[in-house]
Amino acid sequence: MSTENATILAVDDERELVEIYRTWFDGIYSVRTAYGGREALSAFDESIDLVLLDRRMPGTSGDDVLEALREDGHDVPVVMVTAVEPEEGMIELPFDEYVLKPIDRTNLLEAVDRALTHAADDTASDVLDALGDEKTRRCYRVLNGDEKSAREVADVTGYSLPTVYRRLNTLRQACLIDSRTTIDPGGDHYEAFTAITERITVELDGFTVQREPVSEHRI
Repeated sequence: MSTENATILAVDDERELVEIYRTWFDGIYSVRTAYGGREALSAFDESIDLVLLDRRMPGTSGDDVLEALREDGHDVPVVMVTAVEPEEGMIELPFDEYVLKPIDRTNLLEAVDRALTHAADDTASDVLDALGDEKTRRCYRVLNGDEKSAREVADVTGYSLPTVYRRLNTLRQACLIDSRTTIDPGGDHYEAFTAITERITVELDGFTVQREPVSEHRI
């Protein structure tokens, strides 16, 4: 898939925002629109190269739309739009990028371009993509050998919580980290993350990536 002349399905129950998307993407991408989750699923077909998806919609939510697309076997890149700070459960969702409202045009275009570029790269490796980013590598180093919550990773790295969640999602997709739900002394639930790969070997002949799990004595 080429990033040029890509077709984007913009989904939001706020019609004014959808029209803003159309204006921003004019001359860059072709835009089709849907004003809710059910309409999005009806409008989606194989001509769609990327879905720009509002998360919080009445009725069929963005989470529901994303789950339905993946269950149907569609690997179309999805840029999730959310009006609230991402919570721990969001990392479980198989999206490619996310942006926070109020949306900045430059940030949105960059997120869409990254998602389309990654999808267009037939040789892209989730592992190499993850470790090719400095902030993702630092988050991974923080988790290597020590279990931490997203908030703790943010405290150690100095990155914002949305930045940390984005990097943790990347590491999760690359199968480099795992998580478990933990209950703190006050009874609150939170997700704790840990590295599950100690060594990565790249074989250029045939281009394969091999992961070596963390040694048992370090778990």
